[in-house]
Amino acid sequence: MKLQQKLIDLYQHVCWLDVHSLKPGNVSIFANSKDLCVDDFLNSAKVSAGPITEQHDSLGSRILHATKATHQTVGTNTNLGIILLIAPLIHAVYVLDGLIPCEANELEEALKNVLFATTVNDAILVYQAIRLMNPGGMGEKNNQDIAEEPNVSLLKTMKIAKHWDQIAAQYSNNYKDVFNFGLPKFRSLKHRWQDEKWAVTGLFLGYLSTYEDSLIERKYGMLKAKEISDMIRKLEMELCRSDLPGGYEAQLLQIDSQLKRDLINPGTTADLTAASIFASGLVNEPAAKQ
Repeated sequence: MKLQQKLIDLYQHVCWLDVHSLKPGNVSIFANSKDLCVDDFLNSAKVSAGPITEQHDSLGSRILHATKATHQTVGTNTNLGIILLIAPLIHAVYVLDGLIPCEANELEEALKNVLFATTVNDAILVYQAIRLMNPGGMGEKNNQDIAEEPNVSLLKTMKIAKHWDQIAAQYSNNYKDVFNFGLPKFRSLKHRWQDEKWAVTGLFLGYLSTYEDSLIERKYGMLKAKEISDMIRKLEMELCRSDLPGGYEAQLLQIDSQLKRDLINPGTTADLTAASIFASGLVNEPAAKQ
């Protein structure tokens, strides 16, 4: 199978898991939101899969073309965060000449080189993609504001934004949370439960209980973001220690209904979850201990 098709298949599988797993506050087969449904997300994944995996595009073009394909199809922001996080991982795979699965340290090093090599033009194209999708709670900033043309590299814009955006923070720390937290937690839960969808739920709750969601923080403030993380923490600990995660479905659906009623969407947490699953699909399993 050609490398691009492997990446398309992995990308679409991650996006399928995104809406077939129970992640409170997010669109899923369990409950749509007021304005979006599962098909919007699946159609977005289908049309953006080709552009995001195009081998010879620059990183900025990869991101812009994928967001344009999504916007032309569904007319709204369904997957900007996923595209922003997964595109550099795909770019790193091509830097490695398609050697996947690879060792985690090889992917991290390639990713570091990709991010370090970003240009002002990459930043300009990504700003266009963000404006097109118009994510919530962006506000105005004194330096490299999204409404203006950037004049520094994409990595530098992300380092400026890392204090209020978790996606920008991943660009700035070379996906430390994805590689050190998300990927191993996802694999651990998947191996324990032998259920990929519940492993996604457990990972999502793990992220949300550990890191305040920056989308919630931008829209409603740090106190609300912290309140949501605190509310999830005990449940996350219980679920991840349990041998029967399905026993928590009713409680999770109740929280899902509450968050949607209050228009609170831990969307960045869902994006980090998706990026971690994608990274897991690129990296070799660690060797079993003798």
